[in-house]
Amino acid sequence: MRRKAKIFSARRRRMALARRLCRLPRLLPLAAAVSGAAAKPHLAGNPSPAPLLASFYSPSPAPSTFPSLSRHFSTTSGIPRSPSPPSCSLRGFWTGIFLVFFVLAGDSSMVVVGSAESFASILSKVEADKLPAVFYYTAVWCGPCKAMAPVIAKLSSKYPKIPVYKVDIDMDGVGNKLSNLKIFSVPTFHFYHQGQKTSEVVGADVTKLEATMESLHKQL
Repeated sequence: MRRKAKIFSARRRRMALARRLCRLPRLLPLAAAVSGAAAKPHLAGNPSPAPLLASFYSPSPAPSTFPSLSRHFSTTSGIPRSPSPPSCSLRGFWTGIFLVFFVLAGDSSMVVVGSAESFASILSKVEADKLPAVFYYTAVWCGPCKAMAPVIAKLSSKYPKIPVYKVDIDMDGVGNKLSNLKIFSVPTFHFYHQGQKTSEVVGADVTKLEATMESLHKQL
């Protein structure tokens, strides 16, 4: 009986050991996965990355610093439908009292008129000396003017012998002069040949502007 009991006890120990050995392959991957997860650092490509700091990424955009425009033109294809007299505000951007030119970069003939006195002097000189010129009347708030800006800049480079004088209609002191010249909408382009106004282009009419500029160039 004792021998049988010993044999039976040995069999039970072998069966228990076999069961533990069978469970070992299943436990090893789990242990490796746990230890590997603890050892690996958190990378940016993980499925659940750490949330971004709110101080660096704000969900709401920064507010615009530009004031809302108080005046707009009603346009069709960039051309004003019905011209209306512009109201010139006292912005005080230009306060020079001398004839000051700001020539743009390159071979461009574009010149920015810096004051009402400069504008009057330039216009008088063009008329008295019978010079060719283009007066480009514009405004900062004018949408069609922004569309035409690269066009007139390109033309001024193409025809450097024709000065283009850029006049902001909101400069101090130019209101009466603009009324006398019948500038009722922008952009407006006045073309002068031999000191006299020969043609004009009103609105964002690229084709007409290019044709008129070329025609003036051929007359020189």
